[in-house]
Amino acid sequence: MIFTDFSLGDKTLRLSVYADNIIRVRVSKSFELSLFERYRVFKEPEETGEKTANGVRTGRLGVSFDGIGIVITNDGIRARTNAEKSRRMDFSRDIAADSKWYNEKCNRFRPDIKRILGDEAKRTINTVDFEKDPKCLTMAALPGEKFYGLGTGNCEDLILNGRTYLQRVIYATCEVPIPFLMSENIGVLCASTFWHGIDVCSRKENEIGWFLPDGEIDFYIFGGNSLKENLRLFTRLTGRSALLPKWAYGLTFIDQYKADQFEVMRNAADFRKKKLPCDMISLEPGWMENEYDFSTKKKWNTEKFYIADWMRHEEPGKQMFTAALKRYGFKLALWLCCHHDFTADEENRAGNPTDFGIEPWYLHLRQFVNDGAAAFKMDPCQVVDGANEQRVYANGRGEPEMHNLMQTLYQKQMYYGISEHTKKRPMHHFCGGYTGTAQYGATTTGDSGGGHKTMVWVLNCGLTGLSNITCDMDIFSPQTLHYCFFTAWCQLNSWSGFRQPWWAGDDNEECFTFYDRNRYALLPYIYSAAIESHLTGVPVVRAMPLEYTDKEVENTVMQFMFGSELLVGAFTDRVWLPRNEVWIDFWSGKEYEGGQWVEGTTPENRGGPLFIKGGAILPTQPERQFTSCADEPLLNLKIYPCKSSEYTLWEDDGLSLSEAKAKTVFTVETDKKTVKIKLGPRTGSFEGMCIRMYNLSVRCDCPKEVVIGGKPQSFTCDGGFVKFAAHDGDEVIIKL
Repeated sequence: MIFTDFSLGDKTLRLSVYADNIIRVRVSKSFELSLFERYRVFKEPEETGEKTANGVRTGRLGVSFDGIGIVITNDGIRARTNAEKSRRMDFSRDIAADSKWYNEKCNRFRPDIKRILGDEAKRTINTVDFEKDPKCLTMAALPGEKFYGLGTGNCEDLILNGRTYLQRVIYATCEVPIPFLMSENIGVLCASTFWHGIDVCSRKENEIGWFLPDGEIDFYIFGGNSLKENLRLFTRLTGRSALLPKWAYGLTFIDQYKADQFEVMRNAADFRKKKLPCDMISLEPGWMENEYDFSTKKKWNTEKFYIADWMRHEEPGKQMFTAALKRYGFKLALWLCCHHDFTADEENRAGNPTDFGIEPWYLHLRQFVNDGAAAFKMDPCQVVDGANEQRVYANGRGEPEMHNLMQTLYQKQMYYGISEHTKKRPMHHFCGGYTGTAQYGATTTGDSGGGHKTMVWVLNCGLTGLSNITCDMDIFSPQTLHYCFFTAWCQLNSWSGFRQPWWAGDDNEECFTFYDRNRYALLPYIYSAAIESHLTGVPVVRAMPLEYTDKEVENTVMQFMFGSELLVGAFTDRVWLPRNEVWIDFWSGKEYEGGQWVEGTTPENRGGPLFIKGGAILPTQPERQFTSCADEPLLNLKIYPCKSSEYTLWEDDGLSLSEAKAKTVFTVETDKKTVKIKLGPRTGSFEGMCIRMYNLSVRCDCPKEVVIGGKPQSFTCDGGFVKFAAHDGDEVIIKL
């Protein structure tokens, strides 16, 4: 690794190149591995970059030391000659006044912490004593620069400027804080596991401040020139979003708390009889012999879910209710809670095989996986809420340092436990997280309902590299159904109520049915976006500024892009259509020029606006009741010619740990006389890949002729679409 050191009294400042366009800034006495490195949460560094006279540089990013602080340049200029393209980060200043100011700011968090922790709240928040051993850093912001990120550390807007944020995991309030900031010009990650504060241009308009009560100064700086590029660099370091099994992107139904095996099966049968697609049924804590069992001694509640030893020896355990669920095409998930020291397991993985006297976490879960559980719903519970400041973990570190990181290690343990046991892609979801959490599974917004607040969380998590996030669906609200079915994965949580669709009233059932079937039709498109997220860091649900620079949407939390082709408005009837695009109203088929506000297009008993980008190519599948991970021999393509456009469909076997993938690039060119379409061919391969056919529906006037490979083809015209069949690799000409 390329690095250079500078003396800072009894400590050393180290500037190092971590990877292309990523530079690390660290102040330490010993430069031991950080906990993120020790537990291999961060990805391996690269051998790249170069030293300069007083710093390091890589790509367009340079960081130098001038004896007071560091200077960051990201304009490609090797010498600091352009003040507008450089910024300073200071870490040696009198911060007494800053500390007092920040502690006052923290008062606004006291009610939330007290609600969660009770009488411990005051003692907990007072652990932030900046005047004892303060670490305050500031970084200049460029004039007019807007910052995004922080995960659920921000639950009000997209733009972070003008507020102070506490980076501490708090259940149902701040469950996935990730201390990553980015603008169009720069990205910055504070790599501290201690809970800390960040001020984004609140105290001073063009200054960001970090308030670290303890630990080292350890920052990563990213030199991207767009939000997408900085997100890509950030997830290069902390891990791209996990790719879930394909079936996980369908629908999950969480059965009510007191359900037994017979009620579970009745609900499963009703989903199929009603032709409501669903892939997974999840059980709440009532499945355990001791409800809310935090130990590693969990057992089935055999009065509700009878599984005897003799059943397990029947091949393939056909007498179990889990086998009956499987026959209906359902996966089973189990609710978990824990109070476990995951650092003991991680120390073993890190090469320190010490006997801590602690049972490895996953060992007691193997039996439930063998019994048919395919996924787990993980509630952090005491790990998040029971913050005992006196607790010392197996690694010798205390609660203030480990509280946030434990959320990531919890998920990491589950990921490797399941994948090593089953040799398949894991599915588990949780409602707590921190830096690095995205690479290990899925998450939810916890017990916060399915309203607009959760949508802000989803958008901000996407802006922080976490794609697989959803919320609890409110079945009685068309607005929430509309929003929730356009999340990366979706769940309907019954818990203690009657939230089965067929008990929600005729209008609600009809609305649910429409959105449920529509999602399953779009599953190839959704799954392709999930693979793209896994490869690039770009989330499935994309805040508008990730895709468009229109000022009208730089801070909007009322609409988003779902993948690259669909614009979704939620909890509003008014959306901005970005400039330089043509947009087609999904509901009416009406075409709009971009660069305008549009409202009032949502029909009765639907939940919000939905627009298709002109030029879009949407892969869909025939009707399905559950997801088969087998390669689909027939896909439908719905094409909206407008201008030259391109779409890449990503596919794999949907289940294995293999990174083998196939991609198909579809292109469309159009003018007043013709529409030209090229279908691939598919490149790459994966196990089970078959020969592909397509049914095309192209939005255009009824043509004179459809030609494939120089030969006229039969076609039909229906509802403004021309329809015909084609093969993988075909080139199509539609003559208008």
